[in-house]
Amino acid sequence: MHTLLAACLAGPAWLWAQPQVFTLTAPQTGNTNRIPFNQAVLTLALEKTRAAEGDYRIAFTPRMNTARALEEAKRKNYPNLLVLTTFQNALLDAGLDYVRFPVDLGFTGYRICFVSPQARDAVAKATSLEQLRQFSVGQGIGWADVGILRYNQFKVVEVPLKDSLFRMVALGRVDLFCRGMDELEPEYVANKSLPGLDYDRSFALSYKLPRFFLGHQSNADALKRVTRGLLLAYKDGSLKTLHLRYFGSALQFAKLPQRRLVKLETPNIDRIDFDYQRYYLDPFAKP
Repeated sequence: MHTLLAACLAGPAWLWAQPQVFTLTAPQTGNTNRIPFNQAVLTLALEKTRAAEGDYRIAFTPRMNTARALEEAKRKNYPNLLVLTTFQNALLDAGLDYVRFPVDLGFTGYRICFVSPQARDAVAKATSLEQLRQFSVGQGIGWADVGILRYNQFKVVEVPLKDSLFRMVALGRVDLFCRGMDELEPEYVANKSLPGLDYDRSFALSYKLPRFFLGHQSNADALKRVTRGLLLAYKDGSLKTLHLRYFGSALQFAKLPQRRLVKLETPNIDRIDFDYQRYYLDPFAKP
């Protein structure tokens, strides 16, 4: 018995520790698969590291938008709060750090636009960046896309609620409302009862929009664990399988190979310290 006890005590320290807690934000609405995907991809990463690093538990905040969640992460109000969002240099100056892996595998950097009935034909005929700049683009307040689009000389209208943007573009109050190509199908299906709502079939914007799990820099151990788990899932193919299970239909719906690509520049991301694009999947390949 003493020998058995000694053997147990000599085992990994995490066997005697409490599960490591990770926190995600609860969804704002029930019509998006973004939060369930967040939970699924985090669970995958933590399962990949369970044998080496121990048990875990995923908790959730109350419902909140990304801007509020980042503030909560800065204040360390929840244990190991992770916010999946677009990287910007300023986030590092706010005390945050990031998981060194692009969770979206690069797909959200291709943007397809909902288009107003009044602008639909003119947008379809636009063949240059200069021509597209003539159309107004609706975006949410504080979204990374706002700075990118304005940097590239687009006319941007910011509003506080994402759901209102579908109504605005359907009513012609803005010409375009651009979304990630993995977001187009579920959002169109959820809102297609809006009279006048449609999406452009002619072009897609392309710009660097790396999305990472972000958390407080004091949670370095948690961030590194998730990085290790995602790398393992990427190498064995399970991350791609998960991604296509959630977004494969949406990627086919977007028909990216049939679109003109309009490339834009992305400012304020030069402090990323690893080659995140090496993990991107080919968006022109069949799922």
